[in-house]
Amino acid sequence: MLQQILKDMYVDPELLAELDETQKQTLFCRMREEQVRRWSIWDHNESIKPTYPKRQKNNKKVQWMLDTNGNPWTWIMGEHKDDKTIEQIIEEEAREAARLQAEHETEQLRLKVESELMAMLESKAKTQFNPPETKYAHATEEIYCSVEDLNTRNARKPSCVATQPIRGALKELSFNKVSERVRNWEQRVMEERTSEIYNKMKNKKEEEERQAEEADKKQEIVWREQKQKAKEVELQIRQIARQAREEHRRSLLSITEKPSNVMFVPNSSKPPNKKAVVEWFRAKEIPRRAGFEKDKNAIATWFHGLITRQEAEILLNNEPVGSFLVRLSERIWGYAITYKDHDCCKHYLVDASNGHYQFLGTNQISHNTLSELVSYHRKMPITKTGEELLLRPCNRTTNLPPLVFQGLLKT
Repeated sequence: MLQQILKDMYVDPELLAELDETQKQTLFCRMREEQVRRWSIWDHNESIKPTYPKRQKNNKKVQWMLDTNGNPWTWIMGEHKDDKTIEQIIEEEAREAARLQAEHETEQLRLKVESELMAMLESKAKTQFNPPETKYAHATEEIYCSVEDLNTRNARKPSCVATQPIRGALKELSFNKVSERVRNWEQRVMEERTSEIYNKMKNKKEEEERQAEEADKKQEIVWREQKQKAKEVELQIRQIARQAREEHRRSLLSITEKPSNVMFVPNSSKPPNKKAVVEWFRAKEIPRRAGFEKDKNAIATWFHGLITRQEAEILLNNEPVGSFLVRLSERIWGYAITYKDHDCCKHYLVDASNGHYQFLGTNQISHNTLSELVSYHRKMPITKTGEELLLRPCNRTTNLPPLVFQGLLKT
């Protein structure tokens, strides 16, 4: 069994509970020695592993710029007197971004305005050289005049070729004046738009900073609340642990108290033999009416006294699921409930060393009498996962006197 424990590095809880402190320390030392031995073997195997050759270095080199003293040249931002602060750099970058955006928007707007002005100028020029009222008058005269009159009139009329230079000069002159005005207007609009975009960016940044500060404050509040809750939980855990230690100390003190006519080993958390269990039961448990029916002067049918684990399983072998019996335990100062499950028998230890009855473990419900514990678990399962209910007591095979336990206990 020791070899199996050292192989798996695991100890069964039931087996561990049956060992005394000296045996536990010896077992833990052996397990620690096994861990050290395994680590030494692993370390030895790692040291003899073949080492692979290192990769050959290439001819690439890194050359550092050196200062006047021959040391690598470094520049730390903000240490020189001409260096700008991070706030100034951020502000300049924001202004430059605003200027570029305003310049792009103004350029698009200027092209649109120029196209509209050019369309207006061309329309105006056409209107000046082709007045609509004279057009129809000339057409009317041409209908009723002779061929000689038409030729004479066309000779005096200026040709279209002659009017084109005049129209181009007028167009160029008007375009130069308009372009100058447009440039001035464009410069003014770009400056105003740059200032407007920069102010929006600045306000947006301030709003983001304000929101970030508020988020940090909220996070700080949440963190403090969580920290306070963690402290409260930790205090509760410490209080529970303190209470458990105190209960364990009281149980040890109650065990070590030697009652009259009781022969068991002092300062021992485990009964040394069957005789000590019998003496303890007669001296302490009979006055507490352990094993009696509730509110009756009769021994409970489920109480079988001091029988072994194997005897209890034999009695429950042919019983239905939910059958049970209660027996004195040789492992602790208390009792053991043997329960018939579907495929096996389960054994639950009941501690009775500190004046009340409860299952071993943490957060267990304590009862004043043994019969109250049995009655409680007729309706409430012993464990949530197994749902073990004490439904049917396993009756004794022999009749016992109603108030005498000496015949019940085997010595």
